[in-house]
Amino acid sequence: MKTIVKIIFFLTFLTSLSSIAQKQPTANRFEIEADPIAYILNGYSFHAGYTLAHLRFDVGVFGIKQPKFALANEQFSVKSSGFGVKADYLFRASKGFFLGLQSDYGMDRIGLKTSDARTVSKSIILGARTGYRFMFGKKEDQYKGLYLVPWVALMHTLDPTIVMQNNQSYEQKKWSVFPTIHLGYRF
Repeated sequence: MKTIVKIIFFLTFLTSLSSIAQKQPTANRFEIEADPIAYILNGYSFHAGYTLAHLRFDVGVFGIKQPKFALANEQFSVKSSGFGVKADYLFRASKGFFLGLQSDYGMDRIGLKTSDARTVSKSIILGARTGYRFMFGKKEDQYKGLYLVPWVALMHTLDPTIVMQNNQSYEQKKWSVFPTIHLGYRF
């Protein structure tokens, strides 16, 4: 009798696992997104992403004219550009909170606002990020459509530069906090 109960329990367990697996599709999805704040700051942003259940990968390009509040010395002008990769773990498949890592190759054009001379600084930037994915598509359609992602990253510049011009100095920050918001579309 105990053997029959064990077999019934085991078959019930397998059936429930099969049922759960069928109710939660795990189709992989392509996504594209941009940072509207970059465009507001006279720049650009374009990213392509790919999700696999709880993992999301992203490659992108970006550029902005740094706002005054982000500058180490307001006498300088800084235009940043680059490309990067990101990998995130989504706590819930497709939407909700996530944690991730990113690596960027960045180039800053740094110079006094009163001069045409510019120093180009190239560096590798590593970061840890977190945020929340708001999906506007339907769950049964695997959230295809528009989404919004506010996120923040703690960034570390591996080899910050110090620029000297006309007895003024500009020192890139070794550590910085980068908050932003991305608007995207999921296919």
